[in-house]
Amino acid sequence: MRTKHFVKALILFTSLALIGAGCSKKPPVSTNANVGTNTVSTTTISDACGNPYYPFKEGLTISYRVTPSTGATGDSDYTIRIVSVTGTTATIRTEMVGGVTADLEADCASGSVALKGSSGLDSVMEGVTFKTTVISSSGTFMPANVAAGSTWSNSETIKMEATGGSAASLGPITLTTTESSRAIGEESVRVQAGTYKAMKVELTRTITSTFAGASAIKIPPSTSTSTEWWVKGIGMVKTITISDGETSTTEVKSVTGL
Repeated sequence: MRTKHFVKALILFTSLALIGAGCSKKPPVSTNANVGTNTVSTTTISDACGNPYYPFKEGLTISYRVTPSTGATGDSDYTIRIVSVTGTTATIRTEMVGGVTADLEADCASGSVALKGSSGLDSVMEGVTFKTTVISSSGTFMPANVAAGSTWSNSETIKMEATGGSAASLGPITLTTTESSRAIGEESVRVQAGTYKAMKVELTRTITSTFAGASAIKIPPSTSTSTEWWVKGIGMVKTITISDGETSTTEVKSVTGL
C-alpha cells in the first residue's frame, strides 16, 4: 500500500461525504431547468426540515466529474448516494473511483443539515475496512433558509480506525474540517448534467489531520477557497476550488432518483 497516497485519498473522500445530500419528507413540486435547447423537469422539495438545497430523499444519486489541476481527469470522480432515510436522519454514501466507499450519517431535525454524532459506521478503502466515528459536530452545512448575504459556518471532527491489515499501522486518523460560507445570490450555471438556476456560495475550508500510529505521517493543515452552486431539490452541482495556488473543478455528470 502506498501510504502517502492512501492518506491523501482518505482525507479527500471524508471531506466529500456530505456534498449533495439533504432532507425530504413531502412530495416534490415540479420545476424546470434548461438543458441545452431543451427543457427538462427537476424537483424542488418542500419538506419538514425546510431545507430545499439539501433533500434527504432515499435513492437520490449524484455523480460528479472532477477536473484536477494535475493528474488525469476522472481519477477523483465520485458519487453521492442517499442509501436510507429514517425520520430526519439519512445515511449518505460516498463512492469514489477505485472502490473507495464511506458511509456517514446526517440529521436535519432543526431544518439545518449537520453531521450526526453517531456510533461508528464502516468505510472501505483499497480493500481495508475502517470504522468511521463522528467525534464532534457544530454549526450547519446548509441553513434552513438561504438568501443572498446569508452566512454560516460548521466544524466537524471525524475519527477513522482500520480494523486490520497493513493500514492498521497508521493508527487512529482524526480529521477536523472547518468551513465558513456566504451566499452571493442566484444565477444560471451550466454543467454536464444540464443548466440550472442555482444559489452561488463562496466558502473557505480548512482541514487538519492527526495520525497516532507508528508511521507518524505529518500533513500540514490545508486551507482552500471554493465557489459553489447549489440547486433546490438536488444539492451542489458545481464547485471551483483553489488550494495551494492550484485550481480544480467539480461538476455534476448525472442525477437520478429525483
